[in-house]
Amino acid sequence: MKSFQIPVLSMSLLGLCLLSGLDAPPARADFTFGQPVDVHSDFPYVNPADEWTDCFSADGLEVYFESWGGRPGGYGGPDIWVSKRSSVADKWGAPENLGPLVNSSAMDVGACVSADGLELYFFSNRPGGYGKTDLYVTRRATRTSPWEASTNLGPLVNTAQGEGGPAVSPDGLELYFSSARPGGYGSNDAYVSTRATRNDPWGAPVNLGPAVNSPGSDDVRSLSPDGLLMVFGSDRPGGFGPEEDGYMTRRASRSAPWQPAVNLGPVVNRAPYNMPGMSADGSALHIVCNPNGVWTEMEAPILPIVDFNADKKVDLVDLVMLIENWGSNKTLYDIGPYAWGDGKVDIEDLKVFMTYYEKANPPVKP
Repeated sequence: MKSFQIPVLSMSLLGLCLLSGLDAPPARADFTFGQPVDVHSDFPYVNPADEWTDCFSADGLEVYFESWGGRPGGYGGPDIWVSKRSSVADKWGAPENLGPLVNSSAMDVGACVSADGLELYFFSNRPGGYGKTDLYVTRRATRTSPWEASTNLGPLVNTAQGEGGPAVSPDGLELYFSSARPGGYGSNDAYVSTRATRNDPWGAPVNLGPAVNSPGSDDVRSLSPDGLLMVFGSDRPGGFGPEEDGYMTRRASRSAPWQPAVNLGPVVNRAPYNMPGMSADGSALHIVCNPNGVWTEMEAPILPIVDFNADKKVDLVDLVMLIENWGSNKTLYDIGPYAWGDGKVDIEDLKVFMTYYEKANPPVKP
């Protein structure tokens, strides 16, 4: 069959199956990881011995990192820095310290920037807090405005035991973080605080429960761009390394509960310490790790499984299988727009499938 006929066929099959899936329950995708690649050379400003990236802006044009090594231009303790670029094809620019309104002479680390780029959350042990480390936020009026004076999130969120690892949801209405406060399941647990609007204060934190937390230390890192997947580090029993492994938990929708946490497996967890974060576009895990005792940063692509019948080919048989399961709750076929799907088998999954089909079946040159 000629390549130009494939989209026509797929859309014809789509029309036959569309109506049957209108009221189908949510589906969840299966996915895997590609081999991690050392990407430290992409961040030449980072000294892997005492610096690592915390987060990326949603557009991929800013990367925030923390420096523990007394980088010149800092304010005494570990500081938060940013590097910028004009497009995702450009190299990262020279690092800029976020300045004395954000950083202090104490420890300021764990940056997480909101999806709109106007809020930056972090944790600090500066004087005047409520515990060992507190959560803070700094804001700016526009993406080109300077960051304003950081403020403590207050005693409803912070406790005497210490909070860290903030991760804010794409809509800015959920704040996930780790805390050692009493009443948890281990030494550090994952919690969430919510607010009704961006102008409201954060509400009382809620423990994510035993499906996510463990008797060990569960350290929040980041959320996916759609807010349906969270990756974090944990030293719970059963991991691949002696320190922290990367784990994930998923939910079917923004109102659904988080599912039981799953180890990210030996492809991702190859070092004694592995702390995964999400790339700006949700296509890869960015992993701070220490293989062979040397700190570095690795990137592992998140890959949808498109060979639905596992015959080691991506072909028309797989395409027909996808269309036949249009709107179903069979998890195998929900592969778009992210590798973990979006809760429904629809045109987004067809788009993703076709990119892999075309790679596996390039058109024959005349």
